[in-house]
Amino acid sequence: MLTIYFNGEPFKVTQSSLPDVLLELNAPAICAVAVNGQFVPKDQHQNVILQEQDALDAFTPMQGG
Repeated sequence: MLTIYFNGEPFKVTQSSLPDVLLELNAPAICAVAVNGQFVPKDQHQNVILQEQDALDAFTPMQGG
């Protein structure tokens, strides 16, 4: 078990790769992701292994007006 922070809330997850954690947390498929404040391009998600206490933020696109 790994404790991470997802959008500011603590979660215990069983996986450590970014794509697996996003699936486990039911994050939207279309979202921008930052790990510890650093944007991670979608084509780099598979290279990211999360560590204990990492902060993961997911942002969904929204229209402005």
